[in-house]
Amino acid sequence: MRKRIIVVLLFVLAVSKIVAQGIDKPQYRIAAYRAGIFIGNIDIELFPFFTPLATHNFDSLALALAYDSTAFHRIVPGFVIQGGDPNSINGPISTWGNGNPNQPNVNAEFSVARHVRGRIGAARDSLINSANSQFYICVANALFLDGTYTVFGQTIAGLSVVDTIVRSPRDANDVPLQKITMFVTPLGSNPSVPPACNLTAPADQSVGITKNQIFTWSLVTDAVINTAEFSTDSTFAVINNLVTTGINQVASPALLSLTKYYWRVKSNNGGHESLYSNVYSFNTAFGVPILVYPINYSVNVDTSPTFIWNSVIGNVSYNLIVASSPTFSTQTTVFNQSGLIDTTQQVNGLLPNTLYYWKVAAKDSVNIGLFPTRNSFTTMKVTSVEEVPSDFKISNVYPNPATSELFFDIFMQSSGILDISVTDLLGKVLKHENKFYNPLLKTIKLDINGFAPGNYILNVTKNETVKSFKIEIVNK
Repeated sequence: MRKRIIVVLLFVLAVSKIVAQGIDKPQYRIAAYRAGIFIGNIDIELFPFFTPLATHNFDSLALALAYDSTAFHRIVPGFVIQGGDPNSINGPISTWGNGNPNQPNVNAEFSVARHVRGRIGAARDSLINSANSQFYICVANALFLDGTYTVFGQTIAGLSVVDTIVRSPRDANDVPLQKITMFVTPLGSNPSVPPACNLTAPADQSVGITKNQIFTWSLVTDAVINTAEFSTDSTFAVINNLVTTGINQVASPALLSLTKYYWRVKSNNGGHESLYSNVYSFNTAFGVPILVYPINYSVNVDTSPTFIWNSVIGNVSYNLIVASSPTFSTQTTVFNQSGLIDTTQQVNGLLPNTLYYWKVAAKDSVNIGLFPTRNSFTTMKVTSVEEVPSDFKISNVYPNPATSELFFDIFMQSSGILDISVTDLLGKVLKHENKFYNPLLKTIKLDINGFAPGNYILNVTKNETVKSFKIEIVNK
């Protein structure tokens, strides 16, 4: 979208104090004429609270009569009408929309304000901070522009005139066949303060709130931006999470498990903020364990694998379920153990060449958390007794936690090549090497110097049989 606007940068110094107290929204009337015949008035107001630069720029141009006789040079049905280019006063039509290179640019002021019907935005070229005098009015919702163009005002009357303009006959470049000019005059300002909203969901004092929760509140008709605050302190002395949105709901922010939170919302109409809403509280549920091993869709998994998952915050134990069906029916469940304290558990006796599913949930003495999306894996294929790798055993991995070296005791009746890798918890391979094993060698050493502190997975593979262990690396 092409552009143009002017700015007086001295205004910036005063903005912080004005914004902190709120500022009345300046209003203007745009009188529109087609081929010299009056069409009607479009009344607008701007959002100085969060777009002080664009607001001051428009105000300066309007007071200098710079918009008078400029044209709405671009009309796109179902999208926008655009104007304000000084070239359109008396320049060739081919230059309309190119702007005057002598105009200073205005930096972008992105916000969560939405491009809904009637909203006004700063037109620009491909450079983010290239807006100057040109602006557009949304004829319909254009939410795909959100966050990439500056929304700095809205139409408060005369949308029917906007509709009349956009329906005008136009050429292949969306230029009206008859010139549509504008004259801009100040109307005053709007000092209104939006009313406080009311929280609606989840209900006050809810429990078991998960990361999938949507927080909603009553609609404030003149709200442009809403701010939801979440705190573990009922006085909100510390704000743990702050989320801004252009609608009356937000998805759950990153919240701690098993924690009591308080939340509230305030609205902003572009000039002033409302009082805070009522305060609700809620208690979060357990976190969801992240399944680590066996990796989803993995194959050739040992028939006695060690299942590994990430811990969650809280004094919890875990429930591991393994089944041969994605429904985890009683008939297909082969392992169902609750009260697991560690985040690893070996399960013996799985059938070879079989597809299995597994999931883990956290729980305490009263409640059980959500099971995450299940993982699946297929055990190794065994076609004869000779292929069973009964001589491949790892009895110990130490030290764990480790610093720069890691050792594991191994038993194999015959020599062979071991494929050894270390991955992060998402499966990304960070170290890989092959080692020749001699039955006389009882211990393998692995250099882990240079790894960042954290949790990793050690994988040792022989003939497609994998032994996996969760390890922790700490600073020296």
